Amino acid sequence: MTLSRRVSLNTAGQIGGRLYSSTLALLITALLLPRPLGEHDFGIFTFHLTLYQLLAGVLDFGAGTIVVREASRDRARAGRLIGMLVRQKAAIAAGGIVLLAGCALWFEGATLRGLLACLAALHLLAHAPSGAAAIFAVDMAFLRPVLAGAIGQTAWLTATLVMLSAGVREPAAYLLAFGAGIVVNGALSFAWAARRVDIRWRSTRAERRALWEEAWPAGVSMSMAAVYFSIDGVMLRPMLGAEAVAHYGAAYRFMGFVLMVPVLFSQVVFPVFSRLWAGGAARLAPFFQHALAVLGSIGLLFPALVWLVSRDLLRLFYPPGYEVAARSLSVLSLSIVLVYLAYPHVLTLLAAGEQRLMMRISVAGAALNIVLNLAAIPLLGIEGAAWTTVITEAFVLACAAAAVRRRTGLRLAWGALRRAAVCAGLSALALALLLARIDPERHALRVAAGLAVGLLAALATGALPPHLGADEGGPLPAQAPGSGSPSRDGPPPPPGRQPRA
Repeated sequence: MTLSRRVSLNTAGQIGGRLYSSTLALLITALLLPRPLGEHDFGIFTFHLTLYQLLAGVLDFGAGTIVVREASRDRARAGRLIGMLVRQKAAIAAGGIVLLAGCALWFEGATLRGLLACLAALHLLAHAPSGAAAIFAVDMAFLRPVLAGAIGQTAWLTATLVMLSAGVREPAAYLLAFGAGIVVNGALSFAWAARRVDIRWRSTRAERRALWEEAWPAGVSMSMAAVYFSIDGVMLRPMLGAEAVAHYGAAYRFMGFVLMVPVLFSQVVFPVFSRLWAGGAARLAPFFQHALAVLGSIGLLFPALVWLVSRDLLRLFYPPGYEVAARSLSVLSLSIVLVYLAYPHVLTLLAAGEQRLMMRISVAGAALNIVLNLAAIPLLGIEGAAWTTVITEAFVLACAAAAVRRRTGLRLAWGALRRAAVCAGLSALALALLLARIDPERHALRVAAGLAVGLLAALATGALPPHLGADEGGPLPAQAPGSGSPSRDGPPPPPGRQPRA
């Protein structure tokens, strides 16, 4: 099987599983909860859920990326590295629980709501065992983690439906239902990973220190990325109130749904980036260019198409009143292509061992985002938060692209996106003409028209199925001896900073 085909199948499988999970999440957060809770209480639920997800994304503090990178180069070290990863995530999760509990008590007081939010925060501990699923990324075998995520999301839906049928109207109680899904996901991920690799818990202080030294810059980078990606939803509550959080969260949730494509694609291809980089920048160049072209071609289609049906999306999925977020959703759609183009640059920097450089970019992006939000939210409301997101993502893309160009000499061949740009323009024109003939109140039909035009445009770009270029240069660089079997050998050496190519 060629590399392009393997990546395509793994990405398609991941997207299929995530599509199921994301559809359930959208069902819960758009169709099931907003109506019985009302805008104020749903805003409270969204506020705490945003905090939970912000912390959950940084629990490994960069160690997950380093573990995947190092184990992709030497599979024999995977068991020891994963053991250290799980322990580190558990330690950071304990600190995160304290932080979440403090926020819950600060905003909700020592009430039943505050105590339920504190109890729900314990679900962070369940993210620690799921760190063992890094072995599936190393082996580019994603069926089990996809299945674990789908089952966990089903558990969240089931717990939510049980509470709704019992007439529960306390928003903090539904945070417990969310946490139940994470617990199921973590338990399954760990159990299945343990069958694939011998997870070793004992490690030396030198090994842990070496992993930490490699990981913490990536951890700071990921933490700052989580800040500039999610902090506006947190800042809105003290500045504009819980209703603004609910409205902006509705718009932002659609953007998060769309961003699953580059996220999952990156999970599949990061081990390939790491192995190709071992052969130098010239070895990575074709794969880098094709990955950029694939993601850029798909990302270019979203802004105009989402802009045209933003009001219909909100009216279709949310109760009346949420359409006030339509302009924010339209603005947020501009950032989609920026994020799609940023991912291959970030992966290249991480594969090249440039965590510290990526850290500086992310810290600057987070600082810019916070400053802009402080100025834009009071002036423009939730639309100001949306414009802040667009500006921040443009800044991060520009910095990451410049860093990759200086570090490796790689840059995007813009001509590769010419066909996609033409397809994006024609599809936007076609959709605008089509929507002009559809009743403005037939929201489902208008959204279906947008999806159909977008799918046809994606096929017309030639980006699907993806051709990623690495097949042209022969096989990937070989992994170290023992890379084809679980790590049951002696203790591996600690991870070290990779030499520059």
